Amino acid sequence: MSNLRLALRLFAQSPGFTAIIVLTLAIGIGANTAIFNLVSATCLRPLPYPEADRLIAVTERTASGGDMSVSYPNFVDWRATQDVASGLAIFRSDGAKLVTRDGAERVTVVQVSQDFFQVLGYRMALGRELRPEDDRAAAAPVAWLTHAAWQRYFHGAVDIVGRSVVLEGQATEIAGVLPAEFRFHRHADVFVPIEPIVDRQFMRERENHNGTAVIGRLKPGVTIERAATQLAAIGQRLEQQYPKANAGIRVAVLPLREQLQGRGTMNLFLLLGAVGTVLLIACVNVANLLLARSFNRRREMAIRTALGASRRDLFSQLLIESLVYALTGGVLGTAIAWFGYAFVARLAPWEMKELLAAGGSFDAWAWLFMAGVTLLTGVGFGFAPAWQLSHSDPNDALKRTPAAVRTAFGRFHLTDGLVVVQVSLAVMLLVGAGLLIQSLYRVAMAPTGLRPDRVITLQVATPPTAAMTRDPHAFIRHHEAMLARLQSVAEIESVAFCSSLPYTWDSSSNWFFRPDRPTPEPGKFPLANVHVVTPDYFRTMGIPLLRGAAFDGRERRAPLVAGQAISMATVAQLYEGFVVDTVISRKMAEQHWPGEDPIGRTFQIGQPQMKLPQMRVIGIVGNTLQFGAERGEQVEYYTLLSQWPATLGLHLVVRTRADAAAALASIRRAVRDVAPDEPIYDVKLMSDRVAEFASNRRFSMGLFAFFAGVAVLLASVGIYGVLACVVGQRTREIGIRMALGASRLNVLGQIVGRGLGLAGLGVGLGLAAAWAASRFLQSQLFGVSTTDLLTYLASALFLLAASILACVVPAQRASRVNPVEALRAE
Repeated sequence: MSNLRLALRLFAQSPGFTAIIVLTLAIGIGANTAIFNLVSATCLRPLPYPEADRLIAVTERTASGGDMSVSYPNFVDWRATQDVASGLAIFRSDGAKLVTRDGAERVTVVQVSQDFFQVLGYRMALGRELRPEDDRAAAAPVAWLTHAAWQRYFHGAVDIVGRSVVLEGQATEIAGVLPAEFRFHRHADVFVPIEPIVDRQFMRERENHNGTAVIGRLKPGVTIERAATQLAAIGQRLEQQYPKANAGIRVAVLPLREQLQGRGTMNLFLLLGAVGTVLLIACVNVANLLLARSFNRRREMAIRTALGASRRDLFSQLLIESLVYALTGGVLGTAIAWFGYAFVARLAPWEMKELLAAGGSFDAWAWLFMAGVTLLTGVGFGFAPAWQLSHSDPNDALKRTPAAVRTAFGRFHLTDGLVVVQVSLAVMLLVGAGLLIQSLYRVAMAPTGLRPDRVITLQVATPPTAAMTRDPHAFIRHHEAMLARLQSVAEIESVAFCSSLPYTWDSSSNWFFRPDRPTPEPGKFPLANVHVVTPDYFRTMGIPLLRGAAFDGRERRAPLVAGQAISMATVAQLYEGFVVDTVISRKMAEQHWPGEDPIGRTFQIGQPQMKLPQMRVIGIVGNTLQFGAERGEQVEYYTLLSQWPATLGLHLVVRTRADAAAALASIRRAVRDVAPDEPIYDVKLMSDRVAEFASNRRFSMGLFAFFAGVAVLLASVGIYGVLACVVGQRTREIGIRMALGASRLNVLGQIVGRGLGLAGLGVGLGLAAAWAASRFLQSQLFGVSTTDLLTYLASALFLLAASILACVVPAQRASRVNPVEALRAE
């Protein structure tokens, strides 16, 4: 306790010095804890489900390794023949209009199979469970609400169970409410059985992959390896049984957490490494400050030794001082960690937010991490100063002679070595930040194939799909009426609908083949993204027409018949002999008609046995980055809504004559005139959508750049502190040299040279270390090499420039030493 009281008195005597150390440590400890909690919530912490380690994701993959959604008939066969999982469940998300007593709302509906809640391990808080008889084609419509949706749309009504609501135009009974603690990694409001909608979505066709995903719960004692082996074998049998639909399709099994994390894991651990490096630099900086201060305390230690204090007593006292510094910094770092985590979580890309939404608050592990980091930090930065002071020679201390090691480069103090370490670590972070900044720049500068300026995008809930059966053209007429009303708005330059808006991950793709070429082998049919659009789509989105013609609205309309239900079989009948006009992308033209003119040529979608319509190419447009720069340009084709009226949720795209945001009110009024009861949702500027696709890179780059900036600042402070200490220790020597004729310029050059020598050595070591560690950044880079010479050179020059600034003040102070005053002070 006496050592603790002595430490506290010492801190009170030097409040400025104490504040600098505590604040430096608080930033380092708090930032590390915030990033660790982010890593813990997304990568380390168990998912918020009972026995989450038994949860698996089952996916289908192409022979080349690309993931794809699961064919519903394949899932049914998996479920019927496997015995490794206690349950398998398939699900897909969609939007729907929910009509309550308060009006119409757009909600997210998750369509699930009968075992879904059992697989996740949850039971209903209100109402009954999902039963097998609910998941039948002719079952009465029922739905289950999340707790949040129950509160938001029904105000927590206690009589909600059994109440009938209108969901997507159909009277639906609310069968239950999920507990408040229920979490799902995708946003969800309502859950409904999937089997009743299977036929409407053409999911009975084994060739179709309708955005579905499969999760399962392993039986006790069953390993991932065993499950993967069995389901892969089932997949191989299905490939042999259905060679046309399943050729080249593989089944993959992996832990659900691994599936959710995706490729973001390495990114987070890189950030944890970066912020850990900042803490290490902070510790080195504090150690340097204590070492610099130790010169003034050596006389104190010598006197205490002379009075009988042992080296152990001195070491304990000094280490306790360091631990008190660290503990105080840790307490202050708690607030920094809390607010820092909240800030970083808000900036996190959407993939990470899905996991954070499943329970990303601080937990015991985060506090234990902070306690451990605080303890290690206190010992880490305090050990060297405590050891040096407690083991210094009292005679040297009384002579005020600083300890140094003589090398070929002159006298080298421990503080010099610590500065070299600081600079090396700062250079590593600078190089990493520079590479990420270059990658973000390359992504931002990649030509999108669009003109997103002055384009606003939104979605409007469509009439119930039942209207399509009564009048197949009702869907078309509804959207054409909305276009006509919007085109009359003065602020609007052009307007269109599209089914797959770029930069939304909202996409659809089809197999296709050329009838004039040999039919591809099963599993080797090429894929193309398909866009259902209205005539002004290319003008609105700024996609250039390269050759041929675009749509003009005078094309022959779809050969649909009133009262005839749409299915895969009826599509083949209705479109027999009807050729659909299409516009293809330049990449599709170059890849599938190399050296030929595709204008006027035809291709057929699907596979031959499906007998789907033929498409006639009437024009070629520029390529677009449908999924961002990293995925590159895609093979794409466009069809007209009037010829291919897929009852999908369409995106409305509007090019305005002036500011897009200012025209939003007029757009809303025009939409309300045509569809007064339909919710408007997903309203965003197209430029914002493009920017969001780089959010992951921007998130990593921003944090890396911030940490690198802090590292450079700390390294500069370290150089300044060492040189200031040198000037203070050598005041008498400098005074004698100047009395013997040394010029101010010589003294200035010597001090600056010493600082630059340390910085140069640190830069050299840092560049070598950055080159060795750069391979860990490879997966995070786009369009730039990990050994990019410009980045390394710029990082070195930036650090050297900062070092020069850090040298100037101590050097000027040394050059202004008055020889008479210096000698008189001694």
